[in-house]
Amino acid sequence: MNRSRSIFLAISLAVLLPVASGVLWSSVDATRADAGQDSLDKYLAIFSEVFGLVRSNYVDPPDSETLLGGALEGVGDALDPFSALVPADAMGDYERAQKLSRARSGIVLVKDHGILYVVTVDDGSPAATAGLRQGDLVADIDGQDTRLSPLWRIEAKLAGEAGREILLRLLRDGGTIEKKLTLGDYPVAPPTVAEVQGLPMLHLAALESGTAAAVRDLVTPLAAAARSQLLIDLRGVAGGEASEAYAVGALFSQGKLGQLDERGKAVRDFTSTASPVWSGEIVVLVDAATLGPAEILASILHDSAKARLVGLKTFGWAGERSFVAVSGGAQLHLTTAFYTGPSGKPISEGLAPDVLVDDLSRTFDEADRPLRDLILDRGVEVLRGDGDAARKAA
Repeated sequence: MNRSRSIFLAISLAVLLPVASGVLWSSVDATRADAGQDSLDKYLAIFSEVFGLVRSNYVDPPDSETLLGGALEGVGDALDPFSALVPADAMGDYERAQKLSRARSGIVLVKDHGILYVVTVDDGSPAATAGLRQGDLVADIDGQDTRLSPLWRIEAKLAGEAGREILLRLLRDGGTIEKKLTLGDYPVAPPTVAEVQGLPMLHLAALESGTAAAVRDLVTPLAAAARSQLLIDLRGVAGGEASEAYAVGALFSQGKLGQLDERGKAVRDFTSTASPVWSGEIVVLVDAATLGPAEILASILHDSAKARLVGLKTFGWAGERSFVAVSGGAQLHLTTAFYTGPSGKPISEGLAPDVLVDDLSRTFDEADRPLRDLILDRGVEVLRGDGDAARKAA
């Protein structure tokens, strides 16, 4: 850029910035003044105008039902990945999808801003057998573009009869691959304790009915043997029951464990009066697939049992959903409350680890190691008080 252009640009900015700032502040003030019904009416008027312009000017006349369906789907997407509008004639498919999708496939899917991806894959499930991985992007399922389908319709396909084959086109590592998934029932792995690098590690595959009792049976002998350090692996633990998360948390903590908050008001409290089964040092392994009840448990362990979280920021949603009727028979399935840990903070965003283990934190020697292995190694180092990881945790 030559000198004359630089001077012109500088003068232009000097003149325009105050004007632009004035316009912006005027817009903010106007928005504040028009808050309420007037503001809502303006947005609805803009939507109606845009809808008409698209129908009149798009290269091919779009289907009005598809446009409106996409707009309504966007309302749920703007709230969180788990809120949805369900048409009246689709409630049966929706309920079946909620109940059987994971049970028949072994995957948890999330759709965020139109992108469908795999949150977690259950060990020993049909999805694991088919070679699906956490983080895979799902481009289409049985030839149907996932971008144009609400999540529950995709899940309804995965809730089909055992033996049915589903063809998935995935985006992975910059390329496109196809995987054939054969639906079928599979057993959920129970909690286990194994020695890892000389330390006991409690691994949870799920937080469902009976998990707390199983964990008690596993941890009690460790406490009796005077084991003072424990790894708890919550990586990839998505879904389950909030009540079971609090029950497991009660094995490690006493007093207030958390609550269920609805519009800022506590509607249910979770408290433990029993003495903890375990009172030693704890490190909890977490990642982006630590979701829902697992986040509740991680929060309890961190806030009350003084556990340190090692790994990646968690998913960021531990809520309760309810159906809200819409005229015409449709139903809104909305997040209406969030669970909290002992701190009382709603789990509506991810829990930040005390020791972050991501691609940027790798050393040169760790460049080729899977991130999952690095999280485990760093957790062991923190628990033992070794190396840089322990200093970061402190």
